[in-house]
Amino acid sequence: MGRVEGRVAIVTGGASGLGAATAKLLSEEGAKVLVTDIQEDKGREVAKACGGVFLRHDTADEDQWIAAFGKAAADLGTVSILFNNAGVRPKTAPLEDIALDEWKAHMAVNIDGVFLGIKHGIRAMKTEGGSIVSTSSIYGIVGASMIGAYSASKGGVRTLTKAAAMECAHLGYPIRVNSIHPGFIETGMLDSVKAEFGAGMIEKRMIGDTPMKRIGEARDIAEGVLYLVADSGKFVTGIELPIDGGYLAK
Repeated sequence: MGRVEGRVAIVTGGASGLGAATAKLLSEEGAKVLVTDIQEDKGREVAKACGGVFLRHDTADEDQWIAAFGKAAADLGTVSILFNNAGVRPKTAPLEDIALDEWKAHMAVNIDGVFLGIKHGIRAMKTEGGSIVSTSSIYGIVGASMIGAYSASKGGVRTLTKAAAMECAHLGYPIRVNSIHPGFIETGMLDSVKAEFGAGMIEKRMIGDTPMKRIGEARDIAEGVLYLVADSGKFVTGIELPIDGGYLAK
């Protein structure tokens, strides 16, 4: 207990899934947490459970990022942890059928929003230091049919993370920047896939593609984030951390 005692964290997409699990774990380990999301009721519930603060936050809006860092500083203290987690799942479709407006709307959250978090995270942390972790995916490292927009956005998170890590090191900023790459995890996003294609078929395929032969839990990802933002990760920057039951080892 107490691995991030007294530190201030912002967790985006914190109303459910990976964000909620991570907000709760960081709180258990002593952090003061600002939970942000566009899902207001669920977000407030998570923030209450964490003893933290909630803010409605569209991560594709730069002014709302400025407001988030301002609220965290005013209500909780200097931010030293950002879990840049908010993201969306696009509809499954061939690339040739994706409208440009759909592509842009998807990128606005999954890569523009991550860029804005890193940008304002660096501004907030460059003097006193901190750690930024962004959620990518196994499909930010390998491609998959019919989810080209998702894979492209998550690949962008991966390489933007590495660029930001190198830039902070080069400029002498005491900020570590890393990405985390979940495999198949029980979350609301996975539920939406099951609803689209059928739980039996998807679970069989996902479990079949995972060497450990099971679906992961949101807490598995939260533990990885904790490792990266706590002192356990003090010499770790620019990495991609898969938590995927062995999927990428094949």
